[in-house]
Amino acid sequence: MAHPAIKTGIIGYGLSGRVFHAPFIQGLPEFELSAVCSRQPDAVLERYPETHVVADAGQLIASPELDLIIITAPNALHFPLAKAALEAGKNVLLEKPSVTSLQEIESLTRLADQRGRLLTVYQNRRFDGDFLHLKAMMVSGELGKLRHLTSRFDRFRPTPQNRWREQPGPASGIFWDLGPHLLDQALHLLGSPESLQATLKTLRSGGTTHDWFEVMLYYPGLLVTLGSTPFEAGPMQRFNARFERGSWQCWGLDPQEEALRAGQMPWLPEYPGAGQPQSAHRYCATEDGAQTGQPDDCSAGHYQAYFSTLANAIQNGTAPPVSPEDACALIYTLELAEQSSALGKRLDWHYPGA
Repeated sequence: MAHPAIKTGIIGYGLSGRVFHAPFIQGLPEFELSAVCSRQPDAVLERYPETHVVADAGQLIASPELDLIIITAPNALHFPLAKAALEAGKNVLLEKPSVTSLQEIESLTRLADQRGRLLTVYQNRRFDGDFLHLKAMMVSGELGKLRHLTSRFDRFRPTPQNRWREQPGPASGIFWDLGPHLLDQALHLLGSPESLQATLKTLRSGGTTHDWFEVMLYYPGLLVTLGSTPFEAGPMQRFNARFERGSWQCWGLDPQEEALRAGQMPWLPEYPGAGQPQSAHRYCATEDGAQTGQPDDCSAGHYQAYFSTLANAIQNGTAPPVSPEDACALIYTLELAEQSSALGKRLDWHYPGA
């Protein structure tokens, strides 16, 4: 028996709502883009003329017809909006970072469980082609055990920008913007580390929040190094995975974000979800010690898979694309990294809910 479409409301129509959410809600038959809360009604209606636009988030949450609320507002508003939506009987998808503290995400998790509603977080980088390729390599074991993984999200933005993400406040700065991508991928791929050590800094002139970070995650027999700088003007080495029998390196970002920013809707043939290879190479050593290298096309990225999984979870009770337990563990890790940087020392990782 076919399920009715999941009537969805999106709070916020900035980059996240416009690029990463609305196109997939509109394009998948499991969903209906019913309403958007935005102060830019013309921008919404130009692309989605049949969608109801409201200026007040409370009005959208109170709408009795909506099944799912997607929250892409500034980070500090995530908790009160999600709490109100859950109390109104809605399922909730939070843009990353889910909230600004472990206490908040644990509170929302309990509330969602009490109300029998789904609560999940948008971690689209789990569906990047490069990350999927790395996961497949680890499952196959073709290069042996992974011993050292470097994962970076570098940019060339030497001047602070006038946007809320770079203003002082809880869960602000580049660490809370890009750190959730890198840390979630590591935790999803490798599980809980034994300990971590982090350094967070403000390097840009005039900067008021952290804009540079490095985090080291320690696993038995494995070291993971995560980082971001605003001063990388050359090609970004996204991954460098060193295995016992070789290494794999990948440059640049999955092409889906660039395509979505350019207005390529995911239901159109030119959308790169079918796979545009990034620049990647695989290196191995021969028996005589010589090094060999060859280009290695990344797997196809697939952000639509996130929303298909979400629809199945809402309609059939299957596992959500990001579990509440994963959401809690990530916020715990972000806070622990901040503590490590402030104390200048390595700290044990022991979140009891993991």
